[in-house]
Amino acid sequence: MKMASLYFSDFWNKLDVGAILLFVVGLTCRLIPATLYPGRIILSLDFIMFCLRLMHIFTISKTLGPKIIIVKRMMKDVFFFLFLLAVWVVSFGVAKQAILIHNESRVDWIFRGVVYHSYLTIFGQIPTYIDGVNFSMDQCSPNGTDPYKPKCPESDWTGQAPAFPEWLTVTLLCLYLLFANILLLNLLIAMFNYTFQEVQEHTDQIWKFQRHDLIEEYHGRPPAPPPLILLSHLQLLIKRIVLKIPAKRHKQLKNKLEKNEETALLSWELYLKENYLQNQQYQQKQRPEQKIQDISEKVDTMVDLLDMDQVKRSGSTEQRLASLEEQVTQVTRALHWIVTTLKDSGFGSGAGELTLAPQRAFDEPDAELSIRRKVEEPGDGYHVSARHLLYPNARIMRFPVPNEKVPWEAEFLIYDPPFYTAEKDVALTDPVGDTAEPLSKISYNVVDGPTDRRSFHGVYVVEYGFPLNPMGRTGLRGRGSLSWFGPNHTLQPVVTRWKRNQGGAICRKSVRKMLEVLVMKLPRSEHWALPGGSREPGEMLPRKLKRVLRQEFWVAFETLLVQGTEVYKGYVDDPRNTDNAWIETVAVSIHFQDQNDMELKRLEENLHTHDPKELTRDLKLSTEWQVVDRRIPLYANHKTILQKVASLFGAHF
Repeated sequence: MKMASLYFSDFWNKLDVGAILLFVVGLTCRLIPATLYPGRIILSLDFIMFCLRLMHIFTISKTLGPKIIIVKRMMKDVFFFLFLLAVWVVSFGVAKQAILIHNESRVDWIFRGVVYHSYLTIFGQIPTYIDGVNFSMDQCSPNGTDPYKPKCPESDWTGQAPAFPEWLTVTLLCLYLLFANILLLNLLIAMFNYTFQEVQEHTDQIWKFQRHDLIEEYHGRPPAPPPLILLSHLQLLIKRIVLKIPAKRHKQLKNKLEKNEETALLSWELYLKENYLQNQQYQQKQRPEQKIQDISEKVDTMVDLLDMDQVKRSGSTEQRLASLEEQVTQVTRALHWIVTTLKDSGFGSGAGELTLAPQRAFDEPDAELSIRRKVEEPGDGYHVSARHLLYPNARIMRFPVPNEKVPWEAEFLIYDPPFYTAEKDVALTDPVGDTAEPLSKISYNVVDGPTDRRSFHGVYVVEYGFPLNPMGRTGLRGRGSLSWFGPNHTLQPVVTRWKRNQGGAICRKSVRKMLEVLVMKLPRSEHWALPGGSREPGEMLPRKLKRVLRQEFWVAFETLLVQGTEVYKGYVDDPRNTDNAWIETVAVSIHFQDQNDMELKRLEENLHTHDPKELTRDLKLSTEWQVVDRRIPLYANHKTILQKVASLFGAHF
């Protein structure tokens, strides 16, 4: 019974049994002359069942198999649809039959009028007598006595015109067609569409399950297909009953595998998968389109590498071009100043004038320069020059420090700057070394013997024996090329006088008076500088100033410094600054109002460069009076100090 119930659980097995039984019945009827025609009818229906059974063969197909599942599921949708349709068909059919026909006694014609005609109306077969237009007594039987004609609808006493309300029957027909044809049929189409999409998404899985069922079915059956399978069954019958050969144990298909079998199966599947993927990749690589794409990607990679190499090589070139552009701009400004000066002095004629670019061309970028000066102004914002990657006069690269990481309070975990300390005269500098032991005897934030290690910005932090730059990180540890750890105090005397013409009048530009400043320059240097710098311990005058002044004028110049005006005191944004050593300066303005001032004449007489003979044996420094202007080729931090002096006297800059 268990095997029988398992067998009949499959729909196709039920269809097989039904078709075979129906075939036996039909064949039996055909053998009896009295039931020959009924036998033919039965065999006709049986032929339909065998044709439907033929569909099971196509379940093995990956294309047709899922379509058969779709048809089976759509049949379920049709049954639900027929339940809804029956409500409308019966309701319309009964109402129509009751309105049109009076006391129809024939059951077959009642079924036709109520169900059959209403069903055909869905497919467009509209009854001709529904509205009375095509009403004719010849197409019906008045009393319903003709078995081949329907009973005539209700008519008047003449029998030629309908007596039923036509407006009501037409209204009912329209409502019936509206709900049945439009609403219900579209509902059926939507149900079919949903079923199709649901099955179509899982086509591969459905096909594999159907193939498994088919393989399992044929595994438990004789190999010969119907109707040859009867021979196989006859052979088995002879073996078991006549020859009495015992049946061999039949191996069943396993639903679960052992671990070693599962491992072997997975290895086999993995091997086949790898071979399949390799074949697919090989075929794809052999395609011309893929070869073109590979070549294009290689070309793009080469272009990117070349672009990166070109960017690396052009970095230094762009830097040199920028420096050259700045120098050309400075030369152009200097030439413009020379031409203007010559014009103001009365030299040259209008016909032979040197034509230069208009002054506006140079004034346009001045706004940008002024903004840059504000950023680089000492004590205002983050230092910029102190973070230049290349340390001056040394092959040392700083650790890059962005603006937001300059303050020591900002967390900078990857900060690992190199250590650099230039070797100088040991007697005039702090010890050399990257450890705190040689620096243990140094006292910071106080006057350490002859060296003043106090900062103008207050107490600075000392960490692991090294002082920290109060303005933040610079990307370099150590002392650099400076002399002392901590603040290196310098003095910048700004010696100025009014620029005068040949008549002795003060020159003006844009209504403002013009100043001249005393500057000095090394032979190989491109920029001028103020005559100041670092001082030896216990000394008041800077070293560079002593090199351009005769010794007998030193005391008098110290007196001028005392009488001068302090214009700046604090940190200097210098490229020589490091994390542990920095420059702080005091800028003092010494201004001579009168051109006949005796101290001014003594100063000019005591300059080494005043005598050409002394210039040849001088200490490689030259001095000169330069007109105070924003285009003056002066170091950036010195130019900032000079601008403060010009603002102090309300002079042109």
